[in-house]
Amino acid sequence: MELHMASIESARTFVDEKQAWNEAFDRLTEYLEGFALENRAHVSRMALEILDQARQLYRSDTSRSPVALTMELAQKRLADWLSTNLDPGTQSPSQILANGSVALLLSRVFRTAPDSFLAGPLPEELRQALREKLLVAGPDLNVSRMTPRHLDYGPMLGLARQTWHRWNIRALLVAILFWTGIYALFYWWLSNYFL
Repeated sequence: MELHMASIESARTFVDEKQAWNEAFDRLTEYLEGFALENRAHVSRMALEILDQARQLYRSDTSRSPVALTMELAQKRLADWLSTNLDPGTQSPSQILANGSVALLLSRVFRTAPDSFLAGPLPEELRQALREKLLVAGPDLNVSRMTPRHLDYGPMLGLARQTWHRWNIRALLVAILFWTGIYALFYWWLSNYFL
């Protein structure tokens, strides 16, 4: 009986593990297709290559899920490939990944060379096209003095002071009577029209 329960349990874990690897493959292909690559065969080749690396790592360390391990490898491989092709200097890996992904999507270099994604160094003309699209957030933040200045509202200031700083009871009553009359007129008209 115990042998039967152990075989059922091992079969259940095998099925769960198989589903996890299928989900890892699906997520990985969706991630790679997010870069607008038209060559689906190359995307599948890259996905299978990364998935094989993840399976080898999973055999030695089963503490992480297959999905997390596969996506971590894909992001690391993309960051390494981008840093090779962009020469980022002193940027952190997360900055390289973010800026490089945007530059990759904006440059559309893979319309001309779709098989070069994650496959090795890019040719120099494609590297240059990728570097031209690299986003720079702006200059470094420097602390400076900001003296407060009076805002000039122009002619709106006079109009606002006339209407908001003085209450006119007579104008308020006229407005209330006017809108009450409009409401009564529409009520009378609609009740006669629909009855």
